[in-house]
Amino acid sequence: MLTSSKKKMFALPAAAAFASALMVGCAEETPVQEAEEGDAAATAAILSETVTMQNEVTEVVGPNLFTVGEDDTPVVGVDASAMDINDGDMVQVTGTVRQIVETDIETGWGVEFNEDEVSYLVERELDLGVVADDAQVLEQD
Repeated sequence: MLTSSKKKMFALPAAAAFASALMVGCAEETPVQEAEEGDAAATAAILSETVTMQNEVTEVVGPNLFTVGEDDTPVVGVDASAMDINDGDMVQVTGTVRQIVETDIETGWGVEFNEDEVSYLVERELDLGVVADDAQVLEQD
């Protein structure tokens, strides 16, 4: 017969496995978000760097802008509508981290945004975003 402390030892790993199974598909922090939560040096270090991240799409703002991760990291540079990217999809994105600056939105990123997308990006001015070179919807089990 198992003692109470041995039962707890077996119950904890099972509870942890169950909790991690529940979190599958949940939006998690992106490398961009982690840098923004750090100090100014962390933010500066990730600027202009290429990142690859796998995360859940939290919002499709328009055909050229969607967000990923628990704090909605903006992703531009791919035609989300043509790729059939939807809220809740798991995606892999590779791109360059850039700071959102209103005057650079269309000219610097080479993307023509609609009114909803511009409004979203203006609200997030000076935040970091990713100008994607590649994005793929990942199969979910």
